Amino acid sequence: MGKKLNCWEFKKWGRMLSGNKVRELGLCPVITAVEFNGKNGGKNGGRICWQVAGTFCGGIVQGTYAEKQSSCLKCDFAMKVFDEEGRKLKFL
Repeated sequence: MGKKLNCWEFKKWGRMLSGNKVRELGLCPVITAVEFNGKNGGKNGGRICWQVAGTFCGGIVQGTYAEKQSSCLKCDFAMKVFDEEGRKLKFL
């Protein structure tokens, strides 16, 4: 398997450090979610983004884990992480 991508590398929303959408939309909270660093092999919240509150996926603020759970379970990036990690998948 190649390099494990973080959500901002996969989705290319432009809300990462020096991203082209940061000025307009702000920095995505997964970037600064240091408490999740290393989960599923990612940087900060980059490979556990479905558990980070306030993400801005698809142009809509997603809110808490409970509020965004159904949309995250359909997300192509989340499915990729679930598939790559299999039984090793880490949650909180």
